[in-house]
Amino acid sequence: MRNSLLALALLAPLPASPAAAQQPSDTSLTVESIFKRGDFRSAPLPSVHWLKDGKSYLDTRPAEGGGANIVRVDLSTGTERVVVDAKTIVDAAGKRIDIEDITLSDDESKALLFHGSVRVWRQNTRGIFSVLDFATGKVISIVREESSIDTLVRRNVTHPNDTTTAPALGKSPSFIAPPVRTGLQMFAKFSPDGRQVAFVSDNDLYVTNIASGTTKRLTVDGSADIINGTTDWVYEEELDLRDAFRWSPDSKRLAYWHFDQSAVPAFPIENDLPVYPLVSVLRYPKAGQPNSRVSVGVIDVATAKTTWMQTGADTGIYIARMDWAGNDSVVIQRLPRKQNRVDVLMASAATGGTRTMLTDSDSAYVDVQDQPTWIAGGRQFLWITDKSGWRQVFLYDRSGRQLRQVTTDGMDVLSVAAVDEVRGQVYVIAAAPNPTQRQLYVASYKKNEMRRVTQEAGSHAPTIGPGAHWAVDVYSTIASPATATVYELPGWTKRRTITDNAALKAKIAALGPRAEFFRLPMSDGTQLDAFRIVPAGFDSTKKYPVLMYVYGGPAAPTVNDSWGGTRELWHMLLAQRGYVVVSVDNRGAAWRGRAFRKITQLHLGRHESSDQIEAAKWLGRRSWVDASRIGIWGWSYGGYMTALTTALGGDVFRMGIAVAPVTDWRNYDTIYTERLMWTPQDNKAGYDESAPQNHVAGLRARLLVVHGTGDDNVHPQNTIQFADKLEAAGKPFWMLLYPNRTHSISGGNTQTHLFDSLTRFVTENL
Repeated sequence: MRNSLLALALLAPLPASPAAAQQPSDTSLTVESIFKRGDFRSAPLPSVHWLKDGKSYLDTRPAEGGGANIVRVDLSTGTERVVVDAKTIVDAAGKRIDIEDITLSDDESKALLFHGSVRVWRQNTRGIFSVLDFATGKVISIVREESSIDTLVRRNVTHPNDTTTAPALGKSPSFIAPPVRTGLQMFAKFSPDGRQVAFVSDNDLYVTNIASGTTKRLTVDGSADIINGTTDWVYEEELDLRDAFRWSPDSKRLAYWHFDQSAVPAFPIENDLPVYPLVSVLRYPKAGQPNSRVSVGVIDVATAKTTWMQTGADTGIYIARMDWAGNDSVVIQRLPRKQNRVDVLMASAATGGTRTMLTDSDSAYVDVQDQPTWIAGGRQFLWITDKSGWRQVFLYDRSGRQLRQVTTDGMDVLSVAAVDEVRGQVYVIAAAPNPTQRQLYVASYKKNEMRRVTQEAGSHAPTIGPGAHWAVDVYSTIASPATATVYELPGWTKRRTITDNAALKAKIAALGPRAEFFRLPMSDGTQLDAFRIVPAGFDSTKKYPVLMYVYGGPAAPTVNDSWGGTRELWHMLLAQRGYVVVSVDNRGAAWRGRAFRKITQLHLGRHESSDQIEAAKWLGRRSWVDASRIGIWGWSYGGYMTALTTALGGDVFRMGIAVAPVTDWRNYDTIYTERLMWTPQDNKAGYDESAPQNHVAGLRARLLVVHGTGDDNVHPQNTIQFADKLEAAGKPFWMLLYPNRTHSISGGNTQTHLFDSLTRFVTENL
């Protein structure tokens, strides 16, 4: 097959190999048991919605007969009671509501119920919101029905970066919005006083008065190209920003993002299943192309008048974060397109005037942070920055004057988990004491003190309640799935286990393969973090084929002491069949300080591929590795790494699997790519060097390339262009396409088919 075909589209599973056809035993993993039957599905973990007392929370639990009960959990006593029975949580037709999420009003008298959702790109963020009154048990649907034709009139609006003005209409409108269509809502949230609910529908902002049930439309220019209160595609994907409006503390105004994406080139996404293909278009800014023009407005709920914040004349900026700081001020994070600086602006909600409170810059790029963590009644704030050479927490006063470094160098702090103002302490999650770990630390922001709180090796993801007295910690290791445990602070005293996953732990332990961490030396003296998954009865004097698993992207490690879910189970399946799976965090990938993470700047792929190739050669010299049978695989950035590394690695790799790979960074989006590479116009050599398409002449490995044809993230264009270059160079390869599947290549039987095909490719070619 390899010698007779340049490309083969695999629309059915590969022929069964002898290894794949073996009859499984009770402890043998199969693709079906992992991806189809869900035999290794975790027990439910709690969804914690903290109450203000800091010692209890609400959770939703599936109820017999459908729907969900809302349960109050008291952490100090361990008692649980049903606050609202599922039988009473029904829609207008009397059908039980399948609650997907709840949000409490500030006074905890009501809850917003989110249900009936549909997917928007990555997440299910569009759906139905209903208000549940805890006192009366009444459920009220929030619908998009305007109360007055006046709310449909386009108002006089001048955007701060525009020289044009929207049509002046006054009392005699010359523009009327299209007829009302009651639609789904996004990001509904209570006003702080609990009397109103604001939401987004069809790219416009609305507000509903709960008592009267009337709904008012606040913005009227929402369209396919104008977006209010939510974001465009690239902000959602790369800045993790979807919910794009905020209530003022006094419930009188909304601050919101406004996007004009009309200049962003449209990218077609084609559905080839009908007789005549259907084509939809996505505004997708590729590296070097125009972005949306973005501004921040503050709209008065009573008058629907917007005041625009003055974020500067540069229309190429990113507004990465925004929130209120009191009733009169809005804090805005502004980045230039190069993303090598962030300006934290304090804006007047009344006038739109701004001042720069803090500037953080880097010769490479700055990481987008959550908003400042305000303390001392808003007089001081905590901020995470790389300025010391490590990612650390610093304390500033409201004017932006640095007061002190709070956390200790030598580890990267990933996030602020909570603040205990009574004790003057901040809890943080850090990649420490080594980069494979995620541990909770506490530091004083008043004096130089810091200590580790969690002690069990592995990965901790605690959610800490108001007042920092109680925490629910979700904890896992590479060998053990997640558990949820209640702890009391400040001593981190264990009180009880909520979810122990004991049955799943026992099932996994019985499988046989085990994971081991080690460090792998590079020729320049750098020690890279790595793990290997070895078969039961592993014998270091015996030679095994090795499959390397790579992601490799900036600040995106795979060598983590945490449970890896279905991906890890698939690696264990391969170990049961005699393979050793190895993953190595190349330079750029791990949380090991600024210099390690940002070495890749302007040269994506150079250091990463060099490290992976050198790691493969080092492995080939181990007594337990068959150097003639080393393969590599990865997805997304890992697919890119596989394509580039096999092209540059020559005979080092026998096979590779590149799933949804970027094959030329000119094909990828602005925010991610330009942050790391700047533009193709300014870094042509860097783009040329980094593109796997330009190195196909060196490919020796047996290569399978996989893509979903509906991938809106890494477009299948990458694989098509790569295939064209491989064919032109006379390089045999295999190609597997999944019709209309997105970047996750999932849905229906897809994951089962995909991993069955990957398994067969590994067993036949490695």
